[in-house]
Amino acid sequence: MYKSEIFAKAMANGMKVRFYYNLQEEVIYPYFIITEEDGTKALYGKSKEDKKVKKYDFKRIVNIRLLPNEHFIPLIPITTLFN
Repeated sequence: MYKSEIFAKAMANGMKVRFYYNLQEEVIYPYFIITEEDGTKALYGKSKEDKKVKKYDFKRIVNIRLLPNEHFIPLIPITTLFN
């Protein structure tokens, strides 16, 4: 399964995800995916501890795990963008 598919499943089902980003573990609420002008993809999401949404470059995300027992409802309206 591709990264986009994993995150799309998480967003569609309101599931949190866990992954490593720059060798640090992140557990976030995924909000949306964008494709930059140069063709690279990025994920925007929010951790429980942070009050702001962060950007995560796809190329730095590894070892993604869905957390099916940890559901959430986004605090902001979201739109899933797939390009």
